[in-house]
Amino acid sequence: MRASVTNLESQRAFAGLSILICASFVLWFWLRGNAFIVANGATFDEGAHLAAGYSYWVTGTFNVNPEHPPLLKLLWSMPLVLKNAPPYPSDVAIATDNNHWHIADAFLYRSGVPPRTLLDPARRMNLIIGCALVSLVGWIAYRVWGSLIVGVAGCGFAAADPTLLALSCILSMDMGVAFFALLTCYLFWEYAATPSRGLVVALGISLGLMLGAKFSAVAIVAGLALAGVIFVWRGGTLALPGKHERGIGPLLELALRLSVIGTVTLAAMYLFLDFPEWAKGLKFQLTRGSHGDGMAYLNGEISRTGWFHYFLVALVLKLPLGLLLAAGVAALRSPLRIQQRALFLVVPPLIYFALASYSRVNVGARAAFPCVPFLYLLAAGLATPGCCRLARGLLLTVCLGWSIVGTERVNPNDLTYFNELVTGDGSKHLADSNLDWGQGLPAVKKWMDANGVEIVYLGYFGTDRPEAHGIRFQRLPGYGHVGQSDHEMISAQERRHVVAISTNHLLGLFLDDPETYGWLRNHVPVAVPAGCMYVFDLTGDVEAIARVRSLRGQ
Repeated sequence: MRASVTNLESQRAFAGLSILICASFVLWFWLRGNAFIVANGATFDEGAHLAAGYSYWVTGTFNVNPEHPPLLKLLWSMPLVLKNAPPYPSDVAIATDNNHWHIADAFLYRSGVPPRTLLDPARRMNLIIGCALVSLVGWIAYRVWGSLIVGVAGCGFAAADPTLLALSCILSMDMGVAFFALLTCYLFWEYAATPSRGLVVALGISLGLMLGAKFSAVAIVAGLALAGVIFVWRGGTLALPGKHERGIGPLLELALRLSVIGTVTLAAMYLFLDFPEWAKGLKFQLTRGSHGDGMAYLNGEISRTGWFHYFLVALVLKLPLGLLLAAGVAALRSPLRIQQRALFLVVPPLIYFALASYSRVNVGARAAFPCVPFLYLLAAGLATPGCCRLARGLLLTVCLGWSIVGTERVNPNDLTYFNELVTGDGSKHLADSNLDWGQGLPAVKKWMDANGVEIVYLGYFGTDRPEAHGIRFQRLPGYGHVGQSDHEMISAQERRHVVAISTNHLLGLFLDDPETYGWLRNHVPVAVPAGCMYVFDLTGDVEAIARVRSLRGQ
C-alpha cells in the first residue's frame, strides 16, 4: 500500500514537473515574440489586414480585403475596438472603392496616432494564438503517444521553431490557420476513438473557425474527408454518437451534421448577411493565378509561374535541422504508431502540402506552414519507450538542444532564419516572405543613428513608411509604397552617400526592370540590418553616386 502511494506521488511530481517545463517553453516563446515585435517594422500586408479587421467592427460590413476570411482580422483588431483608437477613414474607403492599401495607409500613418501603438497590440493577439499552438502541440503529443516526456518534447520543438515564432508575431493568416487545422485534426482523432455529442459540436465549430481563418483550409477539409473514407474502408466506425453502423452512409450523415455546424459558425463571422463574401473570396484564391501573383524566387532563379518543388526546398532550408532529424528518425521508427485513427493526423497535412505544391503560389514557406505542426508531433515521438531507449534519448536531447541554440542565435530576426544547410547568404536560395517582407526599417534607422548617417538613398520593398521611423531618405525605385511620400532629395555635395536596398529589390524581384540594382550586387555591403536590408556606403565612388542619383523613386 505504501509503495503504491509513493508511486502515485512520484507520478504527480513528474506530471507537475512536465507541466512546469512546458509552461517555461511557452514563456520563452512569448518573451522571444515580444523581442521580435519590438525590433521589426510592419510587413507588407499587416496594415491592410489590421485596417480591414477594424472596418468589420465599426461598419458591420466585410467588403474590405475580401480575399481573406475575417476571423483572424477580427481577433487582431479587437484591442483597437476596446481602446480609444482613431476613427475609421470612411472618406478614403469611399474615394478608393474600399482599396485596403489606401485605407491602411490612412489609418496607420495619417491618423495622428503612432503606428506602432496600433500594430503592436494586434501582433500580441496573434502571439497569444502562437503560444496556444505551442501548448496544443504538447497536449496532442501527450495524448497521441501516451507519454509526458513526449508532450514536453513536442512543446519544445514547437517553441524552438523560428518560423513559427515569426509567423506568430506578424499579422498573416498562416499561423492562425495552422492552429485551427491542428485542432480540427486532433478532434477528429479523439472522435474516432470516443464519439460524443460534445465532440461533434466542437468539431463543427473548429471546422468553421478553420475555414474562417484562411481559404486554403479547404485543403485540410479535403484531407480529413479522405482520411475518413480510408478509416471506414479499413474497418473503422465513423458515425454519429450512439450509432454503430459501418460504411459510407453513417460517415456521410456525420459529415452532414458537421457541415451544418461549421457553416453556421462560418456564417456568424460575417453576421450571416455578408456570408456570400466568403464564396467570393474563395473564388478569388482558387483563380489567383489568373490575377497575376508577382514573381517567385528559388535558388537564384526568378519565375512568374513558380515550381512544384518550391515548398519542399523552402521547408528543408527554413526549419531547424534538429527538428527535421528527429522527425525523420521517428518516422523511420514508427510514424505515430500507425494507429488507424492516426490517419487524421497524417493524411490532411500530406494533402495540404501536395495541393500547395501543385498551386505553385510560391510566396514563401509560410504558404505550406499548416503542415509543420504535425512535424513537431512526429519529432516528439522520438521520446517514446522502446528499444535503444538510451540512444534515442541522447539523440532527442541533441536535436532539441540544436533547435534551441539555433533559434536563440537569430532572435529577434526570426523571419530571416535559415538552418545550417545554408552557408552564408540565405538570399542565394529564398527571398520574399522567407527573408524580406518589408520589416527592416527600424533596423535601418538604428544603424543610421549608430553610424552617424543622417540621410540615405532608399530602395524599399514594403508598405511601411520610413518617415514613421524618423528616417530621412531619398526614394529610389521600389514596390509597395502607397500615397504621397515625405522623402527629400540628397545633394551631390552631401558628406555621406549611403544606399539602403531591400533584399527583394537587390535580387531584382517586384521591379519593372529586374536589373535596376544589378550593378550594386558587385559592391560589398557595410551592413545588413535585420538581415534583410543591404546598406552600401558609396562615399567617394563618383561613378556609383552618379548612377544611384540617376534613379528615380517609383
